[in-house]
Amino acid sequence: MLGGLMLAAFTFNTAENLPVGLLELISEGLRVPLPAVGFLVTGYGVTVAEASVPLAHAVRAVPRRHVLTGALAALVVSSLMAALATSYWLLLAARLLTALAQAPFWAVMGPVAVGLFAPEVRGRVVAALSVAGSLALVLGVPVGTWLGRQSHWQAPVAVLAVLGLVSLVTIAVLLPTSCPGEEVLPVWPG
Repeated sequence: MLGGLMLAAFTFNTAENLPVGLLELISEGLRVPLPAVGFLVTGYGVTVAEASVPLAHAVRAVPRRHVLTGALAALVVSSLMAALATSYWLLLAARLLTALAQAPFWAVMGPVAVGLFAPEVRGRVVAALSVAGSLALVLGVPVGTWLGRQSHWQAPVAVLAVLGLVSLVTIAVLLPTSCPGEEVLPVWPG
């Protein structure tokens, strides 16, 4: 279960930052100026920042498994949309959908993950999730950039859809359904 959450954190952070390594390829492929492609990253970040608190508030009564699977389903769909995008505007819409999915994901994922484990190992759980998110910058984006340069910019975006699907299935199958405020007994001792 922790592996599915770690993969989801890695995938969301890679999706957020991947265009940085693909700026020129996207610019050439969609025939748009580099600043417009740069807005794919800026717009994403602003959307997450602006939407996080309102979306976390909106889903506060929704069972956490449903929030996480919904966010991951949106990640998969938006990554597929982005990989198939033939215009800048379609790519931008896909990126903004991914950003809207990421906003509640981070608000819910941490508390869910630590709630699955005994108190004495929760610090390690938080550390593992942090490492997974950080690996996106030191592994996900460079590998995605390399893959994009070997083929085309859509290839690493399609890979993110696959990684998101693996996370989605893992969480949908293994995460117990609980409502916010319910005490969930740790599933794994550590």
